Amino acid sequence: MIFFMQMRWNIEGRLKLEEVWDLEIEEAKAAKDGFKLIGMYKVAGQRRVIAIVEIESAEELDRAILGRLPLREYLEFEAIWPLRSFDGFLDDCRTHFGVKAVKT
Repeated sequence: MIFFMQMRWNIEGRLKLEEVWDLEIEEAKAAKDGFKLIGMYKVAGQRRVIAIVEIESAEELDRAILGRLPLREYLEFEAIWPLRSFDGFLDDCRTHFGVKAVKT
């Protein structure tokens, strides 16, 4: 499964930015071991990171996020959206999501 994730560093009064930099290096290594990173981006000027990842299931994503990421106690996951391919969506559009037969 592919997931879009938007995370915010919830560090106010808890960590200094210098500590975040070191943890982010560890976080990137752990993330690469936990799932396939399709893309990961730092939002300019904000304490946010966006990631698109591929992982076996929502359960495995939960285990990776809550069990293995070094920043797990400091990340606020603002959005996690499962994504599907647009080609698969178009296939469903052709059949009106299974309501009508496909013309050949």
